[in-house]
This record gives sequence, structure tokens and C-alpha cells, in this order.
Amino acid sequence: MMIREPALWRDIPVRGEILDASARELSGLAALRLVRSQPPMGRLTGLTFDGADEGTAAFSLPVSAWFEWSHGGVPGGVLALAADAALGCALQSLLPAHTQYTTAEMSMTYLRPTRIGSVITAHGRALHSGRTMGLSAGEVVDEDGKLVAYTTSRMRIFGEASASAPSRGGTATPPARTSRPAGFDDGPDPYLRPLSGARIDKSEFSSRSGVEIIHAQIRGELPLPPIHHLLGIAPTGATLGAASCAMPLSGWLATPFGWPQGGFIVLLADLALALATQTTLAKGEGMASVDIKVNFLRPVAGDGSTLEARAKVVHRGRSLAVTTAEVIGADGRPVALATGSAALLGT
Repeated sequence: MMIREPALWRDIPVRGEILDASARELSGLAALRLVRSQPPMGRLTGLTFDGADEGTAAFSLPVSAWFEWSHGGVPGGVLALAADAALGCALQSLLPAHTQYTTAEMSMTYLRPTRIGSVITAHGRALHSGRTMGLSAGEVVDEDGKLVAYTTSRMRIFGEASASAPSRGGTATPPARTSRPAGFDDGPDPYLRPLSGARIDKSEFSSRSGVEIIHAQIRGELPLPPIHHLLGIAPTGATLGAASCAMPLSGWLATPFGWPQGGFIVLLADLALALATQTTLAKGEGMASVDIKVNFLRPVAGDGSTLEARAKVVHRGRSLAVTTAEVIGADGRPVALATGSAALLGT
């Protein structure tokens, strides 16, 4: 009988602080200063709000072993969880009351690998805050202050009553605020729990092509990595030059304002891009993601539905691959478009 490994996003009730609607009566900076406890996405991953001032914000993320992918490394898209938060909150700190934003585009350039066990910090700076558009830029650094990634974001600004305000996807309302009696203990947060999942043994990578490895994972012959058990992300298909993966929109992905954070969509797209590139690798070959750009087309809700990212390689040279991806909602409508490149590594 197959042993069912725990899926933290599914098996543990969502916890974390969601601000109530009265926060919209405040300026962006005042609302941010109300955040005292971690929202669901912070309780899931360990992401911590370090603080904000006018035009700046910072978030830190412990790179736990839960972020490990099949090859044993940390996907570059994991950095987007901290970067998207810092870039968005830097802009939010400049917004007046009854004004919101949604991320329209985010780009990241990866400069060095992220080490499991380290802590990365994203520093965001608002470069422009206009009537309808905002721009932010920032750096992701490791605990030694070394630059890990550079990132930028363009955001759409709108008033709550504006006809141009985006309508949220899905049908779910934001997760309800929860309160527990003093002393109540419902166990460690997900990222602090014993690890599930495993990396694929090096001998498997050297004995199978990239597409064969993905097929074996889908069939259950090879293990899925820890990040699958934390977030629910899993490969769903692969052919030569194309691949797809999916992620459930659980309540665990919520920000303090109740909706799934865009950084998770970047992470899903990043993994789809990497999987598509992986399908072109021969036995023993490797790759390393270089950059990603994501255009967000419509918001989504944490309603338990599934997002699927479908990627295909559009250029495959001797040292570089360029890949595109489309993120599709459960209703079949596109949620985001992504482009990324990866360096190809020999045996």
C-alpha cells in the first residue's frame, strides 16, 4: 500500500492574520504599520515583514529545506516571495487612503544560487507613484549582504470606487480572521515541521534524460521534492521542449489583505520554465535559471482552485535556452504570461 505523505498546504488548517476592511480607511503606510503578526503566507513559509517607511520596505525569508527542488537546489522563483512583497509594499507606503494597487509586471535577474539554511532579505524602493502607475526596484541579498538577485516591478494604481478597479478572480472571499484562546497550541508553522519529499539521487539524473525524469515523477516512480509538499506544486506533463506544472490556490498564499500573493505565481511560472528547459537536457546535463519576467493579466482568489503553468522552449542554443509560459486559471482564462532564460551546463 502506498504511504500518503503529508501535504502541508492541504492537511494543516490555514492560520495567520488578515487585516479587516477598516484598514482601507488608512493611508498605505499606516495600514502597513498595523501588521503585527504574520499573514497566512508568512506562517506557511517563514516570510517576515521587516518594516516600511515612506517609499521603502523590506522582507526576510528563511530558505528552509522545504524550498528544495528535485535536483537539490532552490528555484530562483522562491526569491519572488520576498521580492514581490518588498516591491509592492514600498509603493503602498506612498498611497493615500482608499487607494490600492495590483502588480502588473515583475522581473528578476538571478545572480547567484541561494543556499538552503540561509536567510535572504529583499529591499524595495518606490521609484514612481503616479495616478495610475507605480514603479519599484530592489535587491535581494543574503545574510552576508551579497547580492543574490535584482528585481523591478510595475504596478497599476486605482481607487476603490474606480471603474478601472480590477475584479478579483474566482468566487471565494478572503480567508476569515481567526482568533485562538490564550495558550492554544496547534503545532509548529508548516515550514518548521519535519521535512517531507526528497531530492532525486544523482545517479538518476545521470542515467535518465530530463524528460524521462519528469515522466517518472508524474508516474510516481521518482519522488516529488519538499516544495511540492509545502505548496502543492507538481509537474503535470512533459514532451520534448514543453512542460507544465500546477499549484492549488489555497488560503495559505494570502497576504495581510487577504488575496494570494503574486510571488507565488512567479514561482509557479519559474518552475514551469525550468521544467520545459529540463526536457531538452540529455543524460547528465544541467541548467541554471538566469532571469524571469512575468506580466500579470488578472488577479486570482484563494478559493482552492488550481493554476497551471504551461511552458515551451522557443530557443535552445549550446549555452542558453529561452522559454515562455502561460499561467492558466481553473476557468481556462490566462492569469499571467512569463518569459525566462536559463544557462545550459554540460556533464
